[in-house]
This record gives sequence, structure tokens and C-alpha cells, in this order.
Amino acid sequence: MLEIYKYILLINITIYNNSYKTLIHKINMCGINGFTFENPEAIREMNRLLNHRGPDANGQYVNNITLGHTRLKIIDLSENAAQPMADNEEDLILTFNGEIYNFQELRTQLEQLGHKLKSKSDTEVIIYAYKEWGYNCVDYFNGMWAFAIYDKKKNKIFLSRDKIGKKPLYYHENNNLIFSSEIKPLFIHNIERKLNKPAASSFLSYRYILGDETMFKNIYKLPPAHNMIYDLTEKKIERIWEYWDITDEKVLETEEDIKNKTEYLLKDAVRLRQVSDVPIATTNSGGLDSSVVTSMMAQMHSTPIISFTVKFPEEEFDESEFAKILSDYAKTDHREILIDTQDYFNLMKEYVKIKDEPIGMANEIATYAMFKKIKKDATVIMTGEGADELFAGYGRIFSSTYDYQRLKRLEKINKIIYETDYPSLHKKYHGKFFETELDHFLFQYNYFPEEEKNFILNKESQEDFKPIFKKYFDRIDGDYKKKISYTFLKLHLPVILGKLDNSAMASAVEVRAPFLDYRMVNHALNLPSKYKTRWKSKLDQQHSRYKLGDEISENHDTSKYILKEVSKKYIPQQIIDRNKKPFPVPLQKWFKEDFLNEAKRLLLSEDSRIKMVCKQDNLKVWIEKGIISEEKLFGQRLWRLVSLELWLREWF
Repeated sequence: MLEIYKYILLINITIYNNSYKTLIHKINMCGINGFTFENPEAIREMNRLLNHRGPDANGQYVNNITLGHTRLKIIDLSENAAQPMADNEEDLILTFNGEIYNFQELRTQLEQLGHKLKSKSDTEVIIYAYKEWGYNCVDYFNGMWAFAIYDKKKNKIFLSRDKIGKKPLYYHENNNLIFSSEIKPLFIHNIERKLNKPAASSFLSYRYILGDETMFKNIYKLPPAHNMIYDLTEKKIERIWEYWDITDEKVLETEEDIKNKTEYLLKDAVRLRQVSDVPIATTNSGGLDSSVVTSMMAQMHSTPIISFTVKFPEEEFDESEFAKILSDYAKTDHREILIDTQDYFNLMKEYVKIKDEPIGMANEIATYAMFKKIKKDATVIMTGEGADELFAGYGRIFSSTYDYQRLKRLEKINKIIYETDYPSLHKKYHGKFFETELDHFLFQYNYFPEEEKNFILNKESQEDFKPIFKKYFDRIDGDYKKKISYTFLKLHLPVILGKLDNSAMASAVEVRAPFLDYRMVNHALNLPSKYKTRWKSKLDQQHSRYKLGDEISENHDTSKYILKEVSKKYIPQQIIDRNKKPFPVPLQKWFKEDFLNEAKRLLLSEDSRIKMVCKQDNLKVWIEKGIISEEKLFGQRLWRLVSLELWLREWF
């Protein structure tokens, strides 16, 4: 098995280097719009509002229904791939945002089945795949997409979103269906703009609106890996269903085989994502994930690729040293993007006008700034997103499973010694025991503690999100770590992907994430935990018997173990040995020094919009307590409230 994967890898690399042009196709990174009645003026205005997503061209179809499309040209810069696109008989009309990476093999398959395709575009492949396989066509696609197909014969519209959820799709239904890549164009149709107050609770806790809801009442998002059918005759949604999920996969017998399969899948995913007729580059934070993607990509090009990193003036947050180490090693053309305090908050106010929901992650502003500057040199960017969710990279929360095991033993054997013999454990969990793994997980996976959040939120804005998490926890049998990883895939990753799509497309930049190739996702989610988190030694395991998961993580165990083994061929050891760091933004420092007064002015003034969801008197008490506290995450929580306030001012 080992030699088979080495051979396949070698063959794929050889084909890539010798036959690059055979991979070229028409890519449509862009925006889509549509509704179930005729109105050419409305579709023009909807397209205009998505111009940043597709500034190079736009099109519309008006006949019984209306479809719109804005296009960012990346491959085949001619007008041959114009959308909306029809089949030869004009029975099917498609508007499509995304890319189907395996379109060539599907095209060959469809031609063998008798279909006559005119172009070399993946757009046309979607049309004829639907013609051949119907709603099951999405099972054949490897890529990222949001699309709508108007089927004239059935008098139905088929909408779909990719398996992982890289491309967004929002909709409103009320005797008609209106949909778009973003929320803003929907309001062209005089939909009542009404705040979904419980969504504020989800935003504060999870940086994102969980499930299919949004910050607006009666506006929804089609979830990842879901299809929708709208019946034009009955004027209603006929069906929404999940078409893909993780499937059981036989685990290879030896670690060497697992390592080689992991390498093959990642390298093949990187290779497939090199297709472009415009400049392509990478982000390089100096961390493991972006470094291995950058290095693999660099090996596939005969000239140096461009790599970008964000740099902050504060030395303790500056990781540019490691990014430079990787750049020198992989021989990239490295560029640094400097962001200081004033830049950050000015950009935040600018970006909140573009994004349709509150900014959930502090580093999203830095990402937005990075993409704005990247656009001058590149239109396509490769990133390392997804590796943490797949390979247990969030070490502290994955290692906390040891805490849960210890708590269950204490609860069963001797509750009395909890505080006396395990003071750190008692302090971390506030003396609590947990009935289930889910209860333990939710105690930790919460960016705004429930007691604090409910102290400041008014009653109608409070909500219990446990049932949403339970839905995904219950799908996985056995291993607690696998439940966490799967739940991160379903509920945490959408935060990351939303950040990337919004911040990149605001500057007409396309992001590709090879770790999120669905083959890699399925492979990684089926790996036993020992290939993701591994004790450094038996002695480390023994020394960890009385330590918190926080203390164990990356001190006594190795996170992303198998990925680090793969990476040894591609990046310097000092990057592999680095402890994981999030994309840093020095919020705690900034809010305690430079912008605290501005935050208080925004949140506590008479004209503050936060009063729509918060009790302002309680909010003032919470802020004053936070200022004098040593709570490390106070800055992030305060920032999230400021983000919500700025968004509310923009929309209400």
C-alpha cells in the first residue's frame, strides 16, 4: 500500500508539471441572484450590489423567473463562459458561483454517455451532470459551489451548496423565492428588515449564527451539503435535504500507509487548485498548516510563488519571523502587510458596511486588509484553513477530554477530594461535574460565558443552542475527540469559511483551501485519535495524570501528529515544533489602552443600538468589572460587542 501511494503521488506530480494546460477550464468565482418572477430592473440592482464579488462581467435571464450573475474572471478570460448558461435545448438555465475541480473527468464521462458539450467549462458540466443524474449530480462533484438550476420541464428550481460550505447562499420565501450570494440584495424586494434578536446570543457565544437562521427574521441560509427544490407551480419549497455527510472508511493498517495517504490527498488537493489564468499566491502565517500548503505549492511552480503574511507593530504578536523562515526555505517571493491600531479600527468601520452580518472574528479585519493589498498582485489565494478541525489542532479543547475522564472518575469514586486534591481542575470547571460529554464540551466551547452573556442580554435575546450541538454529537458513536472534530466541521468551520469568503470577495479575491477537499475531510474524520493527538513519551503520559488538559496540550502531547509527520518533507523542523497560535490580533492590549473610551462611547451612549438586545445598565457594570479584572478574554468579548453595535448602526 505504501508503494502504491508513492507511485500515484509521483504520477500526479509528473502529469501536473508536463500537462498544466490540460487542466485549464472556465472558473466562475462570482455572485448569483435570482427570484421566481420576472423583474429585469430588480435583477440589475441585485447584480450591482454583488459587483465586488464579480466586477468583470454580469448577466441576467428573464423568462417566467429571473436569474442574475456577476463574474470574476479567473480562467478563460473571454465571454465564452458567460452566465446564466443554458443547455443546448434551453430546457435548463444555470447560475453558478464556484469551481468543480474534477470537471474534466466528469466531462469525459458525460460525453461517453452521449451528451454533446460545446465548451470546456465546469459550468456546462454542471448542467449536463444534472441532465444525466438529476439531483444526485452533486454527489459527483469535487469543488466549491452555490448554484441554482431552472428546470423548465419540471417547472422547478434546484439549488445546492457545496459539501463543506465554502460558498454562501441566502434566501427568503413568501409565496415567492428570492435568493442571493449575500443578504443585502434580498432587501431590494421590500422585505421587512426585522432583527432576529436570539441570533445576537448565538453571535456572542459562537461568533456566528448557528443553524439556518441569520441576524434577520425570515432570511435564511441554505446549510452546507444541502439541496433545495422550489416548486414554481405550487409556489413553495418542496424539499430541503442534506445530501452528503462523513461516511465510514476503512483505516489503513500501518502508520506509514496512513501518512502516505494523507500526503497524497493533500498534495493532490493542492495540485487541483493550481488552475488559474490570473496570478495565484498563498497566505503564510509561519504556522504549520499554511506553511505545508505554501511549500507543496512552491514545488509545483518553476518560478517563485508570492506569499503574504500580516505583521503587527507589537512584537509579542508578530509572527513574521517564522513566515520569513518558511519563505526562505520554500524560495517564495514574500510580502509583508503591516497593520497598526489606527488601520485596524478604520478598516473595521469600513468592512462592517460591506458585510451583511456582524464581524465575528477579530482577525477578520486583518484578513480583509490582507486581501485588499493582495488584490494588487494576485486574484487567487491558497490557505491552510481546515487542518485544525480535521487533525485536532485546537489542542487545549481536544486535550480537555482527559479532564472529562478525570471528572467522571472523581464523581464516581470520591467527590469530596475534587477541590482539595484537584484544585486546578476545580477552579477551571467552577466545581462542576458534567452529565454528558456534550455538557462538558459546551462549557468550554463558548466565547462568551453564559452567565455573563445572560447578565447583559435582555430576555427576548437569550436562547439555548444545546439542541443544535446535540444533533451533531449524537451522530458520532464512541470517541469524544471524534465528536468534537465532527462538530467543529459542522458548526465551527462555517465561521472560518464565512470570514474567508466575505473578506476575500469584498476585494474580488478567490480563496482555495486544499485541506477542505472532501476526500481529505472524510479521510481525516475516520482516523483514530492516536494519529491526531499523541503522547510525546510514556513518561509524559505518566506526568500528566494530575494535570489539566490545558497544561498537557503541546507540552506533553503532540497535536496534528500525522500532519506533522507528513510536513517533515516540506517545511523546517522549527515550524513543525512551534506550539499552535491563532491568527493574532492584540485586542486585549488595544482595548485596555487605546480604544477603551471609544468602545464605552459606542456601547453606553443614548443613541447606542446595542439596547435592542442588551440591558445597558448591566452592560456598563460588566465593562467596569472587565476593566479591573485580569480576564484574558475580556478584550475579545468587548470587541465582539463593539462589532455588534457597529453592525446594528449600519442596518437599524
